[in-house]
Amino acid sequence: KNEIHVPEELENMLLHFTTSVLEEQPDDIIDYAASYFSQLKRERSDQGISKMLGRRGRRRTAVIGEVVNPEECDSEVKIYPKSKEQKERIKNLIEDVFLFKHLTKENLDAIIDAMIPSEVKSGQIIIKQNDDADFFYVIDKGEFDAIIEEEGRQEVVMKYKDSGSFGELALLHNQPRAATIKAVTDGMLWAVSRATFTKLVVKTAYEKRKRYMELLDKVPELQPLIDYEKMQVCDALISVYLRKGEVLFKEGDRGDGMYFVEKGVITINKEVKGGEAQLALLKPGDYFGELALVRNKPRAGTARALEDSELAFLDVGAFERLLGPCMDIINQRADSYEKIDK
Repeated sequence: KNEIHVPEELENMLLHFTTSVLEEQPDDIIDYAASYFSQLKRERSDQGISKMLGRRGRRRTAVIGEVVNPEECDSEVKIYPKSKEQKERIKNLIEDVFLFKHLTKENLDAIIDAMIPSEVKSGQIIIKQNDDADFFYVIDKGEFDAIIEEEGRQEVVMKYKDSGSFGELALLHNQPRAATIKAVTDGMLWAVSRATFTKLVVKTAYEKRKRYMELLDKVPELQPLIDYEKMQVCDALISVYLRKGEVLFKEGDRGDGMYFVEKGVITINKEVKGGEAQLALLKPGDYFGELALVRNKPRAGTARALEDSELAFLDVGAFERLLGPCMDIINQRADSYEKIDK
């Protein structure tokens, strides 16, 4: 049977485009779209769109929904009590759901608290093609078919068994349901309402980008980036939380990305005879970890949190893809590090 395959690149492009619309609120969306994708094409150059979008298919950081004002998402989120075992099971079920990859632990817990248990019977229609979107569903158990009807003919385009999710694209883009979902067996679903989705997912994404833009504006070395380029960096950043005394990486580790300090204090220490020597003391607005990337060397020191800290992580793929305009300045800073090390 033929199945509809949504290319990863298309999914990523649409998500990031909608994020930009939500952020900029253009008067003419058609003109804005033409400008946005023309800019994307110019920046792609000869890299290929898959390389340009990099790992965002696996590490989602920007998820948005219908064009609403996120600052007005103030509806109360209803809580549905669950046992500890149920919460742990749901957490495992949604571990790979890209919609939740960027959420903080607090917001993820809130999503789980707000999920509505829904037992379904064999033959039951969960969602119907062309209906308005109202819920996003996570499958706990059971078998389900995704069916598309065209010109009076029905075709099963996707099958689910005891895992997966459906309904997110209709919530993301405020479009009618693209397919009908039918229960093949009795089953169990966890449902997230539109109001909950908007408040905890859309608003979180908006606030995340706004917060990261303010953070990047404090980094002098990134000022060669235009706002559009900074927004791309924001969308690639991943939140990292450290407890006081926790080690982020050790001297000699392979560099997999760089970090920006949002809150807290990070110390970078190097082993010397008789103990350790401090290479750097980093506070909000500082960044570190780029030396291992630009020099392709192991970590020059051990990074440890001196107090509870929040960082923003940019992986090596995004670093190489997005920070090209800043590389001269970053290299100069790397040169100064190496002089200190000597």
